[in-house]
Amino acid sequence: MSRPKGKHKGSIYWKNLSIVLLITCIPIALISVILYYIGTDRIGMEVNKAHQNQLSQSIQHMEDYLSNLEHTVVRLAFDRSMDESLKQMDFIMEFQKTNELMRSFTLMRESNSLIGGVSLYLRDANKLIGDEFGFQSVQSEDDRKLLRSLLEKERTIYWNYSLRKPGYSDTLYKAIVVKLPGGQMYDSYGAFILYLDQAKLNTMVQKLASGEGVAFLINENGDYLTTPHTNELSKEELTLEDAVRSRIAQEDLRDHTFKFDWQGQSYTVSYGKISKLGGKWTFVSATPMSQIIAPVTSLSRLILWISLFGLTVGLLLSWFASNKIYDPIYRLKSLFESSKPTRSDEKDEVTYIENQWNQQLVEQQTLAMQIKESIPTLRESFLLQFLQGNLYTHTESELIDKMKQLDWNAEDKRFAVMVAQLHGISELGGKYSERDSQLITFAASNIILELCSEKLNMVHVINFQDLSVGVFFVLNHSITNEEIKAVLNKLAHDYIAAVNNVLRMKVTIVTSKISDSLVDMPNVLEQTRKALRFRDLHTSNQMLDMNQFMIEPNSAKHFPSELEREIVHAVSLGLEEEAVRLIRLFIQELQGDNSTELMVHQGMMKLLGTLHDTIIKHDVNMYALYEGVHLYEQLMLLSEPDQIVDWFQYKLIHPFIKTLSMTYDGNLREVIDKLLVQIKEEILMDVSLEMYADQLQMSSSKLSKAFRQIHGTNFIDTIIRLRIEKCKELLCKTDMKINEIAELLHYQPSYLIRMFKKSEGLTPRQYREKHAQG
Repeated sequence: MSRPKGKHKGSIYWKNLSIVLLITCIPIALISVILYYIGTDRIGMEVNKAHQNQLSQSIQHMEDYLSNLEHTVVRLAFDRSMDESLKQMDFIMEFQKTNELMRSFTLMRESNSLIGGVSLYLRDANKLIGDEFGFQSVQSEDDRKLLRSLLEKERTIYWNYSLRKPGYSDTLYKAIVVKLPGGQMYDSYGAFILYLDQAKLNTMVQKLASGEGVAFLINENGDYLTTPHTNELSKEELTLEDAVRSRIAQEDLRDHTFKFDWQGQSYTVSYGKISKLGGKWTFVSATPMSQIIAPVTSLSRLILWISLFGLTVGLLLSWFASNKIYDPIYRLKSLFESSKPTRSDEKDEVTYIENQWNQQLVEQQTLAMQIKESIPTLRESFLLQFLQGNLYTHTESELIDKMKQLDWNAEDKRFAVMVAQLHGISELGGKYSERDSQLITFAASNIILELCSEKLNMVHVINFQDLSVGVFFVLNHSITNEEIKAVLNKLAHDYIAAVNNVLRMKVTIVTSKISDSLVDMPNVLEQTRKALRFRDLHTSNQMLDMNQFMIEPNSAKHFPSELEREIVHAVSLGLEEEAVRLIRLFIQELQGDNSTELMVHQGMMKLLGTLHDTIIKHDVNMYALYEGVHLYEQLMLLSEPDQIVDWFQYKLIHPFIKTLSMTYDGNLREVIDKLLVQIKEEILMDVSLEMYADQLQMSSSKLSKAFRQIHGTNFIDTIIRLRIEKCKELLCKTDMKINEIAELLHYQPSYLIRMFKKSEGLTPRQYREKHAQG
């Protein structure tokens, strides 16, 4: 199929494209400009303001900690309990007061996270009391000089930024010294020492920094109170903290925030001063400008990219919408041109499409007529698939819709089926052969179709190709059940009469129950076909109604077991004619009063199973003998007694007897029969298969195989059966104990009891008591 080489677009396409562009792109462009110029500035201001507020809150938080520390120190300096009585205090004897003092140290340290430790030095007692180590005497002369030097300061409360702890020489601490008692007019007898926790102080100050920025704390001398960052490249090269500290120390800045450039990057530096406990500290925080404006920059870029993306999407959508608007006209024109490769001269595409459309309507009407003519065939195929159960996945509504498409209105209808089975083909005296069954079934289906078409509109006939036909009825819901049954009964009578007159055959007809559900009909058809098995074999023509169909209660039915044994014996002896005669008698017994085809089939299946076991016991390869045929399936397909007898003779018995005759001769049968008589006479002796094989001058394996083929049982089972019979005789006619009987039969008592119970269902004692009572 050829397609146009190019897609020629007219003025309508370009007009549509312009309109769509105006509708989509202009609003997007205006919104993008407004967002970029107004939103970016506003967001930048808010971000910077939020950063400064956060920094102010952090500095205030730090100042609160220092204020708390100052209050703690002041309370400590003027605490009345810290008088000169501490010089005379015996810390060991006055344990309760010592414990309270230590507890106050601990509470003091826990009340403020900046306090790392608290110690009390008493000069005259030469004692040092702390929350970490308890109380101890100052041992080292260096430690005494260090502690006494603390009392020489004129100020009562002062900072010491490089104080060594007594007993430690490697670490310097920042500490607050509080002389006791307060005031300079009295000689101090001791001092409190509050050590700062350097790690907590570093952590608290570093919270002022964000991202790649720095924050640090310096005293009035410009010394670091926090641990500064070290330069990994060179210790001589200045760090950012050093550069900022130098700038603050050199210039007297009025503003507490200024811009600082360092190593090609701009920083916003904020600082504040705090005077606590006689010390003047300066908090400094330096944050990269790029970090502060990063949200604004990224957001402005995002707005720009969103705007560009929106314009791009607007252009693409405009192009796409224009093509979609124009596409139906182009597709219709291309469709007509591709279906008919004729060159069109019409410049007006609408006129061209209209002419082609009219032509398509004419062709469509012609095609609709052809489809209408083929609907009966399609309906036949659909109903066949449906009634065979192949459409089990369809729902009721789906099936009704499908039938509507096939010109059958099955909505609000009732449904029924009728099944007819023709039989008696073997009684026609050679007029028809088995190969004519399909032809007869075809004629029978034509007869019932003609009869149904005269009275009913929606009828479907099914040819099962096996002398049986089915009819599916779609009936009006307004007709009562009695009226429907009357119509179906009249139809069945007419059909029986027509088949009897035309085909000279008997008919069994089963009418189903009337159903309101279409989806149940495959199951109804299957159940109706199964009901054919319950036909009376003594009646020529029958009509069965599933509405009134009842299987008779299980009455005692005689099964010809004796005939079954005689048939098995005749087959085992190779007497084919005798076996066939007995099979005919067997079927006649099964066809007793009130016997149905199903009962006959069940009896014949039982006989087939018995013969099947007998053939297996003769070590015959069933698969090779019957060429892999499923015997039970073949028997199920037969319904006429003569057919069943012929099948048993030619399909089952004859091939076996032919194989059996090749296995052994008549002389061997006579030898085995005489041996069986001898075994019965010598059953009380210790006999064995090897003994008799030596006596007959043959191998034990050949004797065992011949014995099993002729009598249907092996040697050991025969010996056990005969000894069980002898045991039963001795139990009933003598008073011998079971141990004596077991010894006489060459068995262990326990083994004899087990074998006896397995054979008779009773123990020897129970058997004797039962027959003694009888």
